[in-house]
Amino acid sequence: MLRVKDLKTLRKLKKNNKKDELAFVEETMAIYKWDGGAWRNHVTNSSIHTSLYQLNRTAYNGMPELSEEEIKNQEENLTKWREETNNNYYMLLNNEERYYTVFVPNKNNSLFGVEVISCLKTRGIIKSIELLEENNSFECWITHDDNSYVYYLFPYDEGVVECQ
Repeated sequence: MLRVKDLKTLRKLKKNNKKDELAFVEETMAIYKWDGGAWRNHVTNSSIHTSLYQLNRTAYNGMPELSEEEIKNQEENLTKWREETNNNYYMLLNNEERYYTVFVPNKNNSLFGVEVISCLKTRGIIKSIELLEENNSFECWITHDDNSYVYYLFPYDEGVVECQ
């Protein structure tokens, strides 16, 4: 599923679209469907978040896995992000599968991204790793057993209480 900021951006996407391809427009919280010649309003309602997750799960099932080059780039992006956020703790979370991992990076450690990717690979095939700037976290899509799942990586300093 495509994800675009607004309708203006969506309407510019007229090349290489596949019939029945879906696009989520963030500005209007609506889903549009390509009918072969134009984008048509497909779904708009207040329960879009639940249905968007289900649509994403279906879409990521059919997507190719990230290449080794793309994974290497994401390792670097994750490490750079960790250096910029400069937190003591980070969590990789998937509620659906009850998966919770806390990372405690060494301040001089440049292997943060390598460790995160290593954990993701144990969960399944990596389909996507994307920085969500609005909440300073990463959204990671993993597929295993013919199902796709979203994992979130985020700073977790507020979730850890150190008792001295």
